[in-house]
Amino acid sequence: FEKGKSYAIVGGSGSGKSTLLKLLLGYNTNYDGDLMIDGINMKEIDLDSLYDNISIIQQEVFLFDSSIKDNITMFRPFDKAKVRHAIEQSGLVTLIEEKGDDYSCGEGGKNLSGGEKQRVSIARCLVRETPILLMDEATAALDNNIAQMVESKILSIDNLTRIIVTHRLNEAIMQKYDKIFVMNRGVVTEEGTFDKLMEKRGYFWSLYNVSQTE
Repeated sequence: FEKGKSYAIVGGSGSGKSTLLKLLLGYNTNYDGDLMIDGINMKEIDLDSLYDNISIIQQEVFLFDSSIKDNITMFRPFDKAKVRHAIEQSGLVTLIEEKGDDYSCGEGGKNLSGGEKQRVSIARCLVRETPILLMDEATAALDNNIAQMVESKILSIDNLTRIIVTHRLNEAIMQKYDKIFVMNRGVVTEEGTFDKLMEKRGYFWSLYNVSQTE
């Protein structure tokens, strides 16, 4: 993965997509071979230092029984402009305008819909402005229009390395990625741009066509 570029990780269920992200987060150190970040072996990097540079947005969202703003900032003093920018990029503007940023999310986010909770989670990661962003099916709970809007905005952020696991194979969005990695049974079987992979008419081509009929 190269700094500042966008990568999609696609493949069927159980192909190893989420496991790859867990390796990048240092969750698992019981592996053969070397995993390097800026030439430094992952096993030698302090996890606190790693997490200062990486954010991850996952399907499962944990929210505190506090305001939307507190759940975005995690009670840290961020600049108001940064918080506002994160709100815009995560598609939360309408919710904030309707309910205000002091609206209580409730215990576990019970006062918000699944899509609203996910957008708070996305804003929480974006406000940190880490140089690396991982997403693991993070837009699965959002409807297609909101999901495409959020993903498109994330792909337009400058100086951000994005590694995004997704099952949404929308052509317009896929075209925005610098490279797509296609996984099957724990192995990267294909890689390339959307156009190159479609020309190849291989596994990705099959995945894409199946996704269009669902």
